[in-house]
Amino acid sequence: MKTITLQEAQQCLPELIYLVEQGEEVFIIHDHLTVKLIIPPKTFKKRQFGQYTGKAQMSDDFNYPLPESFWLN
Repeated sequence: MKTITLQEAQQCLPELIYLVEQGEEVFIIHDHLTVKLIIPPKTFKKRQFGQYTGKAQMSDDFNYPLPESFWLN
């Protein structure tokens, strides 16, 4: 975590961008108050088609209508 003033941030923006790309969080302060937090974006794994094949099961009667007693009770 790096904390810098607004004036410093304006002077070294490319360096801050590099730090964030490396996973660093950057706090920018102005008049002793934190005014901005810059964090790296979350990365997601690319989904692979069929990765959950066989992981879920449905009953054989899944598409059958529900009994009348289900709706009345």
